[in-house]
Amino acid sequence: MQSQQQDIQGLSTHEVEERRAQGLGCVPPPVTSRSYLRIVRENVLNAINVILFSIALALVLLGQYLDALISVSVISFNMMISLVQEVRAKQTLDHIALLTRPKATVVRDGQEQLLEPEALVVDDLLVIHPGDQIVVDGPIVGAGRLEVDESLLTGESNLVTKHEGDMLYSGTFCVTGSASYRAEKVGVHSMAGTLTARARAYREMYTPLQREINLLIRVLLFIALFLELLLVAASIVSFIPIVETVRMAMVIIGIVPNGLFLSISMAYALGAVRIVGKGALVQKFNAIESLSHVDVLCLDKT
Repeated sequence: MQSQQQDIQGLSTHEVEERRAQGLGCVPPPVTSRSYLRIVRENVLNAINVILFSIALALVLLGQYLDALISVSVISFNMMISLVQEVRAKQTLDHIALLTRPKATVVRDGQEQLLEPEALVVDDLLVIHPGDQIVVDGPIVGAGRLEVDESLLTGESNLVTKHEGDMLYSGTFCVTGSASYRAEKVGVHSMAGTLTARARAYREMYTPLQREINLLIRVLLFIALFLELLLVAASIVSFIPIVETVRMAMVIIGIVPNGLFLSISMAYALGAVRIVGKGALVQKFNAIESLSHVDVLCLDKT
């Protein structure tokens, strides 16, 4: 009887503060894991760009200004497209949210209050009416019957009937009926919070082509470095002029296929531009190549 009375009264202000102190408050889903500074750093100061800029600098020192200009122009073009697309993807992902209702009806100290979802804590008693969005996960308490639209979570358009003891999930909508439910999972731990956090998460993954190219480049760089060391030793022993040594060093550097870097980057950039024109969101350029490996694409009715 006392437990039922507490359910009707909801939590007191003191109990709410206790739960917040215990870490049982609402923690919203984090924004995308990459900051703007990290996006710029990863697109400008990555290993490929450092190598290409170094080669362009060496070309300038040797007086081959046109080749250096072409290389820097292509790199800069790719960087700009990559930066624009990834910043756009970050901004879009940061605004992804399954929860659209600005307020939740909560019973505290025996009275209904309209609160922001961020103000909720575990064990809060919430009241749901037709048209309301469910903002936390939890079971129905007391008498009540609801028909809930769970299409945002499951893709199923048919309404789901809920009775006392049945779980309600955040992100769904009450279509008919009224009931009270107890907050069991709030914030990032709720269903909507978990799905939002997964959508915003950034994962660094290399495609098969990138892994093969990285291995090839590492091997060629190791060979070029070994030959450069031999060249330096030979120039010291044989008193080869510095200018001639630099020219031979540039010939050795030529075994590193910088044109391969440029062609792949250009292909990724053009592919991203084309797929963005179809309304897709490109978070990372190499997703274009990953998409080319898809054999079967499964879609539901939503």
